[in-house]
Amino acid sequence: MAIGKVKKKKRKASYYYALTISNDPKANVRSRRYTHGLLKVYEIIVSILILTVIGFVGYESYDAAVTKERESVYKETIASLQDENDRLSISIEQLDEKVAILSETVNQKTEVVAQIEEKSLPTGFPLSGAADLNEKDEQLRIDGQTVERPMIEFSAGKGTYVIASGDGTVSMVAEESTYGWEVRLDHGNGYVTVYRAGTEPKVKQGDEVPRGGLLFELEPAENDTTAKMAYQILKDDEYIKPTEMLKIEG
Repeated sequence: MAIGKVKKKKRKASYYYALTISNDPKANVRSRRYTHGLLKVYEIIVSILILTVIGFVGYESYDAAVTKERESVYKETIASLQDENDRLSISIEQLDEKVAILSETVNQKTEVVAQIEEKSLPTGFPLSGAADLNEKDEQLRIDGQTVERPMIEFSAGKGTYVIASGDGTVSMVAEESTYGWEVRLDHGNGYVTVYRAGTEPKVKQGDEVPRGGLLFELEPAENDTTAKMAYQILKDDEYIKPTEMLKIEG
């Protein structure tokens, strides 16, 4: 039995028409024909465009949100840094004030120390009034040798006081053969001053004596108008010339 070929009917193409109608009665109606495949292509293109726009808008929204969050973080960081800077500025000002106060305190202490040191130097005149001055050397025999010690011998009238030439502590009060009495002041800086006179001292060993403090009151011997007082200075246990330290005014 012979089988014949079945002829397939050709499928007619479908078309879609888009009409353009004007509100002008005289205008012609325009139409455009589209195939099904072409519409599918247009649909895909439109979908892609819509998705692209949606993606772009979404990205812009996300980027704006991230940027806003970053700006907020930056603003908080800047505000925090500004607060810290203000605190540091205040701390620096306070430290500057403290440094100024400490510097002033150190300067004051330095001045006080300098004043104390100045007062301890035996540079003052050892008498309360005018006197004649005779610079000479005291000669002593020690271990068979003649030793010379520089000194000043003062001659002053009755009522003149022997006073300390600098702040010091009385390290010795003793009788001696040449003038009668001897007083030594240790000034605490290597200097020791020696005062000799014929009247009994007004101080005792261990007394703290300020510059100008009373040591003796001179009293001339009978038939004399003046009394003598010897003055010497030691620096680190070595006798030096008193005139090297003595400040004589007038």
